[in-house]
This record gives sequence, structure tokens and C-alpha cells, in this order.
Amino acid sequence: MTWFVIFAVTVFALYFWRQHRARTRERNSPLASHRSGHSHIGQVIVLEQGIQNGTGRIRLGNRDWPIRGPNLPAGAKARVTGVDGTVLLVDRVAA
Repeated sequence: MTWFVIFAVTVFALYFWRQHRARTRERNSPLASHRSGHSHIGQVIVLEQGIQNGTGRIRLGNRDWPIRGPNLPAGAKARVTGVDGTVLLVDRVAA
């Protein structure tokens, strides 16, 4: 009976340890769902409001994003080139 209990505890411990490792790996992945800004990299956007003093805002999907890049007027096209925390980094698109 003792061996059965030791076996059962070992099996359960290994199962939960593997689940924990999988969740940790997903949480730390650069493509994880909570890092949604990365999914916008490469996207060309049209600025509804211009970028002034290097900062601005844009609405992508159902979320407003702060953006940082060169000063651009409203209506200009910009490409998302990176993410810095929750700020999308943009650069002008050649016409």
C-alpha cells in the first residue's frame, strides 16, 4: 500500500509540474496573447491625429494605443516597427 501511495503522489507531482512549466513557457513567450502589441508590427496605419513632439495615439482594433515616432501630420501613413512596453513605435512610410 505504501508503494502505491508513493507512486500516486509522484505521478500527480509530475503532472502538475509539467502543467506549471507549460504555463510559465507560454507566459514568457514573446508571442503570448498578453503581448498583443507585437501582433501589430509591420502594419501600416493612417494617423487620425498627428504625432506631435514624438508622441500620439492611434486606435487599432478595440484598443487605443500610445505611439511614438517622428512628427507626422494627421492623415499620414506610418508603419509599426516595434513595441516598447505598451507603446507602439512607428516610422513614416515613403510615399
